[in-house]
Amino acid sequence: MRAIVLLALLVVGCRSRIAPGRESDLYGGIGVVGLPSVGGQLTAGQWFAKSSEKYDFAFELRAAVEGGDDSATQDGGFYQVQMGVKQVLSPGHDSHLFFRYGLQWFRADGDPAMIDDPGDYFGAYGGVGYEWRLGRRWWIGPEATFVVADGEGDLGTEFLPQVGLNLFFDF
Repeated sequence: MRAIVLLALLVVGCRSRIAPGRESDLYGGIGVVGLPSVGGQLTAGQWFAKSSEKYDFAFELRAAVEGGDDSATQDGGFYQVQMGVKQVLSPGHDSHLFFRYGLQWFRADGDPAMIDDPGDYFGAYGGVGYEWRLGRRWWIGPEATFVVADGEGDLGTEFLPQVGLNLFFDF
């Protein structure tokens, strides 16, 4: 928990150039995520590099909770935290392709769907998505992500696809 608070303070405390087509260098988001179950996701991000008119980079911290004991798709919860980079192609346009990549921790409780054994896992993720501008400060879009994570102890390695739909707001 302390690490999440420190990372959030780091994001808020950093300064960067405002990305073209954005109202601010900070943004937040909510989303629906699926696989291995269905749940919700929160995102906080900050644009930190504008390399050219072709792409921008943002630092992101994302947290999701999926499933639970009453879930129809699994018996147990799935909790994840991602820390990484979002790369947006053609950032000045009203719609654009983006890539996400970084590090991820997740915990699977109970009898999780698509995961062999419950426990803690640490690994990497990569994904692709598309966003559309809904207004001056709002963006929406789907994404697909692939996770490779190694479990603690003798749990082994897991390979997970994930899908999501996110709504973002420029502060």
